[in-house]
Formats: sequence, structure tokens, C-alpha cells
Amino acid sequence: MSQDFQQHINNKTNKDKIRYLDISNNDLTGEANLKDFTNLKSLNAYNNKLENMDFLNSLTNKDKLQSINFFGNQVKEIDLA
Repeated sequence: MSQDFQQHINNKTNKDKIRYLDISNNDLTGEANLKDFTNLKSLNAYNNKLENMDFLNSLTNKDKLQSINFFGNQVKEIDLA
């Protein structure tokens, strides 16, 4: 059963303190706003149903992000602009 990505991360507390976010294997779909994850260094989104990575643009401090795992999703196109 699929789960809405935004609802899933809304349950996280102390978002500004999270450095490593593991949302793998949750059948997540849709978009999410990650602006409150101001210290995020690593995102593991392995094995979900995400179709794009546009939500990464909502990160306030994208320059802190060092690793991303999107293997096993439904991403068809990546815009690195």
C-alpha cells in the first residue's frame, strides 16, 4: 500500500537536527517539502515509488547534501540544472 511522502516526513521530529534521513522501503509516492531538514547530509530513498527528485529543490542547505540513494524508484528523468 502506497504512502504519501509528505505525510511520512511530517511525522519526523527535530527535523533541523536530522543529518541522515532513511525513508527506504516505504512505498512512498508524491512530493514533499524538505525545507525544515536544514542539516541533511544523506538521504536514503531506496525502493519507493518516487517519480522525480524535484523535492530536493526544497532543501534550504542543498550544499550540505553529500549522498543520495534513489535506487529502486520510478525516476525517469533527472534535471541537474
